[in-house]
Amino acid sequence: MNSDFYFGLEKIHRITSLQRFELYIHMVSLNGSTYNDRYDDFKISDEDSGYKLSLGKFSGTIIEDAMRYAENIKFTTIDRDNDKYDNGNCGVDYKSGWWYEYCYNCNLNAPYGHNLNWWVKKKIELKEAKMLIRPKRSDEKVSN
Repeated sequence: MNSDFYFGLEKIHRITSLQRFELYIHMVSLNGSTYNDRYDDFKISDEDSGYKLSLGKFSGTIIEDAMRYAENIKFTTIDRDNDKYDNGNCGVDYKSGWWYEYCYNCNLNAPYGHNLNWWVKKKIELKEAKMLIRPKRSDEKVSN
C-alpha cells in the first residue's frame, strides 16, 4: 500500500454494520514523531443518516481524543454540506470529505499539507495518516 486510496462510505457502512469493528489510526508528524490511536467500536451509519460516525472507547499514544468531536456528525463532502459551519462548506474550504462539525479538530482525509492534522490543545501537522479497521476480537472484553 504505497499510495492513497479510499474504500468508500457505503462499503464501510455495510462492513461495520455486520459485526463490531475497531479503528486503528497510525500517524506520523512532520517532525517524525509517530502516534497510534484506537477506537474499540467503530462504525458509520447508512446514507439516509448521513454516514454518521460512531467510535467507541479511545486509547492511544496521543492523550487528546481529537476524533471525539466528530462523533455522531454527518459526513460532509464538497457537494454535500452536512457541517454546522454557517459561513460555508468545510469540505470546500479544506478540499476533503470528513465528519466536519464547525470544521474540525482532526482532518485525516485532507490533501497533504497543513490541513492534514490532529488538533486538540495543540496542532500536530502530519505527513502521514492511516486509518485501518478490523473485526473486534471476540476474546477481548467488551466495554459499554
